[in-house]
Amino acid sequence: MYSLRLAKYLKGKHYGLPRTFRGVSINSKTVRGGELFVPLRGQRFDGHTFIGEVLKRGAVGFLFERGKLSPSQIQKLTRRAFAVEVENTFEALKGIARLRREEFRGREIIAVTGSAGKTTTKELIAHLLAHRYGVYKTPGNLNSQIGLPLALANADPNADFWVFELGADRRGNISQLGELLKPTLSVLTSVGKAHLEGFGNFENLLCAKGEIFLPPSVKRAVIPKEVEECYRHLLGGKDYLTFGRGGDVEISRYRFLKTGKTLMEVEDKILEVPLLGEGIVRATEAAIGVLKVLGFPWEEFTEAFSTFRGEWGRMQPLLGDGYLVINDAYNANPLSVASAIRTLSKIEGYRKRVLILGDMLELGKEEIEEHLKVGELIEKSPIGEVYLFGNLTRFTCKAIKTKRCFYSSDKDHLKELLSKNHPQRDTVYLIKGSRGMKMEEFLPTLGIEI
Repeated sequence: MYSLRLAKYLKGKHYGLPRTFRGVSINSKTVRGGELFVPLRGQRFDGHTFIGEVLKRGAVGFLFERGKLSPSQIQKLTRRAFAVEVENTFEALKGIARLRREEFRGREIIAVTGSAGKTTTKELIAHLLAHRYGVYKTPGNLNSQIGLPLALANADPNADFWVFELGADRRGNISQLGELLKPTLSVLTSVGKAHLEGFGNFENLLCAKGEIFLPPSVKRAVIPKEVEECYRHLLGGKDYLTFGRGGDVEISRYRFLKTGKTLMEVEDKILEVPLLGEGIVRATEAAIGVLKVLGFPWEEFTEAFSTFRGEWGRMQPLLGDGYLVINDAYNANPLSVASAIRTLSKIEGYRKRVLILGDMLELGKEEIEEHLKVGELIEKSPIGEVYLFGNLTRFTCKAIKTKRCFYSSDKDHLKELLSKNHPQRDTVYLIKGSRGMKMEEFLPTLGIEI
């Protein structure tokens, strides 16, 4: 992108020699040569203080807010880089994202949201389409009010498909992101209790997820069958498919194998995916729904399914010496924990099942009740041992009556308890918890390197 064009679009003042830049960064530590640096202001930092540092790292230009730099500083900094003066750098970042969106000339912009399974579904859709087309996808999980504009600002306008992930922790978030992205195909993965602290209640969460269908640009949609009635009023005039039980795409027969793979029967065909869990079954249903609504014969993508590896910490199978560890430590909410418990209960070929679980955070006033419910689910399952870490999982332990349950608010102490008996052969372990619990730190105790 050319700096003079950017300055004109943002209605900013250009300093220094005009330059072309390739990419946008907001992180002074990871900025790369040739990029534009956008310094954001936070409660504890101000990116303007790092402008000199990013220029040394190879950034070719930067934005700055009016009044943040003196004339002498501007003169010094623009000897080897261009600069654009704007009123607000965060609004300018969104402006760059809008400009990039206007440049898109591809076939479809796909937006994915949901209470669970967003990243896996986004990654799977992108993986399948990339076998035939040029695809740009959200890097990692840049799905927030800052992350999505950054991902959009760096999107390849020449790609055939864009696949973006949209996150939210309160009403209005998805609507704002959708207004910026202007997707043409919206995918809802699930609706469950997550981030209730921000949403206030489940009704607000339900409404918030429906915001994915509001942009006038959305012409197609893929949605879980169980919530179709909730959103039917938003789907009028759109070409949409449902997935899940009773939906247009339903996978009712599947197996979780000892090797860490999932076998699924879809319309009399067998799919093999090298991941485990109900989540990958659901993501597969949604991805097939996307292929179908786009008019592609999904059967032609069978081989692509078999090479999908997913993302770190999301039902990731890790084989030990005669045992299996499932790293699902990236995050947790009641919906995903219930799914993980059912998955652990169904994995074939292991005599023992052990769950290592951390707190589910951001549940607001329902946090105690939801942790008790998890204990009740464990109690009814074939899981034999449970190791619980945090402050809230003590309520989970109270609901477990017949299993071996070890609880501690001290992570090192719980690791010590775990190491006394494990790892063992012929055992499958599942590690899960909210991101703030950093449950991946239990992996070395089970002989798995982080």
